[in-house]
Amino acid sequence: MQTTGKLGDPLLARRIAAVTDLELKPAAAATQESTAQAFTRSAHTARSTAVHPGAMSWHELNSPDPARSARFLASILGDEVIADHRSTTLMCGGLHVAGAKPSEPGRAASWTSFVRVPNVDVLCDIALACGGSVRIDPTGILGLDRRAVIADPTGAALTIIAGGDDRRTIGAGAIGWDELRSDEPAESVRFWCAVFGWSAAPIVGARETNGVVFLNGGRAVASMQRADERERHSRWLPVATVRGDLFDAAVHRAIRNGARIGVAPRTHGVLGKHAVLVDPSGLEIALGAEPLVQFAAA
Repeated sequence: MQTTGKLGDPLLARRIAAVTDLELKPAAAATQESTAQAFTRSAHTARSTAVHPGAMSWHELNSPDPARSARFLASILGDEVIADHRSTTLMCGGLHVAGAKPSEPGRAASWTSFVRVPNVDVLCDIALACGGSVRIDPTGILGLDRRAVIADPTGAALTIIAGGDDRRTIGAGAIGWDELRSDEPAESVRFWCAVFGWSAAPIVGARETNGVVFLNGGRAVASMQRADERERHSRWLPVATVRGDLFDAAVHRAIRNGARIGVAPRTHGVLGKHAVLVDPSGLEIALGAEPLVQFAAA
């Protein structure tokens, strides 16, 4: 386990300087207006999109019964499950949506979310210097599949990978969004913006939940909301997205199939509607209406 960073690294020095200056301030009315004008409507279909460094690239569910959890998620999204003796994959229209793997014995069902980065080792040093932790040290081949697991001071973790997938599937029927549910929003925003070089824009109308959108070079990559008091801990959740007019039906179908409500359905500044369900194996499944809007690139 790493405990110190290489403070002589110039990228690390720049990121550390940035984190000391980062503050969350209410957006001015003019800024909010210009941001709203930068939104564009997305098509309501699953589609492949390029993954740039600093963006989510892949998701894997970890469950005591991965095939069952995959089928459960597929029943909500209308996807198919492809399984063999080596792997289980959710597919939508021939496009890869997510993988499914057995969880470690004694570990609760969870998600692994991957972020594509240029240098895993440097990002681990930055994470440590910014008050986070490296849960799994870098492994793999440089330039091919090197990866590590880092976590912010609240415990929310992401897997960073250099190489790997350079495209992901988004849209209705896919894992079309990602959200951080944090019990210390300001600390989480400060950390992830420093580590990835993201910026954070307040979500209009989400002041009570400290809602922000994370921007990677001007492109929206994820959002954050303050976790409810009954939520166990801070964590990143992939969001399974459906057409907005089918959101309520998807929630009802999940409940009929044995899901329980983790976070009740509510309006969402990016997704329109959002809820967190828990499948029969204990896996949390965040469900949202497909983003109707997206930030234009800066």
